[in-house]
Amino acid sequence: MGLFDFFNREKPPSDPKDRLKQRWLYLSDGLIKDNNSEKVNHYVARFSTNVFETWFLGLEQRLGQSLGRRLAHAALEHQEYFLNNSSATSPSNRDLKSWLYNRLDWQTRGLGRYSKLDDEEEVRLLIEHPASAPICSGLLTSAWEKATRKRHRFIWSQSSKEGLILTLNLDHKELPNPFQQIPVWPNSDNDSVNNDLTEESWEDLRVESLGIWSIMNERKMIVHRDLILRFEEFCLPYITSIESGRQDIEWPLEDSQRRLWWTAAADSMRESHFDSGLHILVSRPEDWIGIGRRHLSMNGLGSVQSAEAFDSHGGIKISLENTFHPALSGGVLLACWERAHGRRGKLKCSFNSDSVILFLSSSVEIAN
Repeated sequence: MGLFDFFNREKPPSDPKDRLKQRWLYLSDGLIKDNNSEKVNHYVARFSTNVFETWFLGLEQRLGQSLGRRLAHAALEHQEYFLNNSSATSPSNRDLKSWLYNRLDWQTRGLGRYSKLDDEEEVRLLIEHPASAPICSGLLTSAWEKATRKRHRFIWSQSSKEGLILTLNLDHKELPNPFQQIPVWPNSDNDSVNNDLTEESWEDLRVESLGIWSIMNERKMIVHRDLILRFEEFCLPYITSIESGRQDIEWPLEDSQRRLWWTAAADSMRESHFDSGLHILVSRPEDWIGIGRRHLSMNGLGSVQSAEAFDSHGGIKISLENTFHPALSGGVLLACWERAHGRRGKLKCSFNSDSVILFLSSSVEIAN
């Protein structure tokens, strides 16, 4: 167990900022580890809630599908797996006020807060200021199932960003326990904490009530890689094509449906970061190490290990020491490349035995 595993203490840290800093550990390879992990390593990424929502809507647009239910079911399955493989105390009764550790979980993830409205034949729960309606609905449904030891069907209705109603009905289906998700790209486990990155990443942290915290006045949320991988798997059987956006991103994947999902995910992430108004300056290849630190590592998306030019027009080969997900990290770096060079770029990815390689270059040939 980790030194700061506050869920194993009789009392968690009283300072909300300490709860965050002690749970989310910034590692030397650019990932963030959930210190509330026991049997498996749970890696997470830190997103602006607006960026995540924009990315999700862009993914739906590119795939031409509504994906809210799939994201919610991925969150439900993730939370069940998480509770089965962590040191957190699972909810054990229908009294939501007694769910101390689950409430701390929501607070440190920045998800919002919840309360119970009705507990009759139909259970109605209120989620205030949800960071993501599908994710929050799935996570809370899983916690309720854990508390009651019964499966439930669920729907949510949201009239504003301030709150949603989650409605649960008993479901007599028997479902197997979720199994571990294994990334399809080269990756490794690492427990080496980067103290300098940790200090820098929590600058201007502000914790508000209602399970909301922000960095530089921008609300943040924590999303586990396990959840994203489950979401990806839920989407794959229904993908037939990309309806809009770029389709020229290259991935070293045999599964054609997974290639489409990665392409849509990367392009949506590229657009959401490009539109945020990034200011990127590149004068030499080594500058990409600092760019990676700022735009990947501080959010748990990975780390640029090395960078070398392969043409005279900005083409750069980037080796990632580790990555939260190649499509998301690649999309962010492609946005940085386009901001630095002021023109459309292209992305090609390859794998070697122990790392992910990204090639960023101009989408059109430029004469020497």
